[in-house]
Amino acid sequence: MVGKYKVKPTVDNSVQTRDVTLADFWLRVYTPPGDTSNKPVGVYFHGGGWAMGAVDEEDAFCRLISKHQQMTLVSVEYRLAPEYKYPVPLDDCVEAVKWALENLHPPSVVLIGASAGGNLAFGAALKLIDQGLGGKVSGVVALVPVTVHPDAVPEDLKPRYTSYETNADASVNTASAMKTYFETYGAPPDDIYTSCLLHPKINQLKRVYIAECGADTLRDDAVLMKEALEKAGVSVSYDAYPGFPHYSWTFPSTHLDKHREEFLAKALGGVEWVAGLDS
Repeated sequence: MVGKYKVKPTVDNSVQTRDVTLADFWLRVYTPPGDTSNKPVGVYFHGGGWAMGAVDEEDAFCRLISKHQQMTLVSVEYRLAPEYKYPVPLDDCVEAVKWALENLHPPSVVLIGASAGGNLAFGAALKLIDQGLGGKVSGVVALVPVTVHPDAVPEDLKPRYTSYETNADASVNTASAMKTYFETYGAPPDDIYTSCLLHPKINQLKRVYIAECGADTLRDDAVLMKEALEKAGVSVSYDAYPGFPHYSWTFPSTHLDKHREEFLAKALGGVEWVAGLDS
């Protein structure tokens, strides 16, 4: 798969964009050159601990997805905590998916996100399933996602949920930083749209791609979600990057060029597979 995509995280201006304002937030729609008809639409949720981040910060990555998959993509500028606590950010994401379905008329959508954005992708997909719209969701692409609040990890899984200790001082998202993000967001620890690992209908997700970084506080969020999905009979594709920290593919160091290329290539392959464009 890495050989298929030779990618660099640069801005591709061949992808056209337009910003769309809804009642309480806005979206950016990416349209690549060529025919996008009869293809799923991607809906992208940026990371940032539910309290930071922006569409502009992940613009290059969204252009990359749109161009390489020849698909329309919608990036969501959802409202942020602490001004807008849970469930507002998630509700914005669900509304954005419904907007894409109603206005772009795709056969289905692929929900994509990283870190807190990966959490929102899972949460939105599961909320849509609960609202009877699961048939329109091809699946989820979750890069280093949050999948469970540390206080809500089931007792039988706690012995294997150790990355908050082993990677407590990892860069970017230390254990103390994650605690602050959760407190700022305000979702109850056992809320099934935030601690998505606990949702009783994860078996209704069709395809899920997950990327895990081994030196990440969220490492075991990815591992446990993978195992739960596989146990539930969901088709899962999974890539692990031992020794790399959270969001490492975005770090500007030239020492990470090889890792960045591999990560982005496999992430693009994950989007392709979840969207059903790999056949």
